[in-house]
Amino acid sequence: MSYVSRVTSAGQLTIPKKIRQRLGLRGASFVVLDEAENVILLRPFEADEETLKILRRKFKKTGLTKAHVSAIVERERTKHWKETTHDIR
Repeated sequence: MSYVSRVTSAGQLTIPKKIRQRLGLRGASFVVLDEAENVILLRPFEADEETLKILRRKFKKTGLTKAHVSAIVERERTKHWKETTHDIR
């Protein structure tokens, strides 16, 4: 099944209700977006809420900024993606 959604000027996208329900996404859920050529794969971020609370507390204590953490996550995500998809090309 395919759905069409509009991306807002802020870069936000509404995930259709049927997909959110099937993936178990609720308000404030985290998702992972993986890019493969011109295809984006969306999947739930699989960490329980307690784990996320612990991570938030630890990050707050380190003094890291969201921008720094985002850069680290993006670097590692790109590295992981290249390692896991090198045979696809």
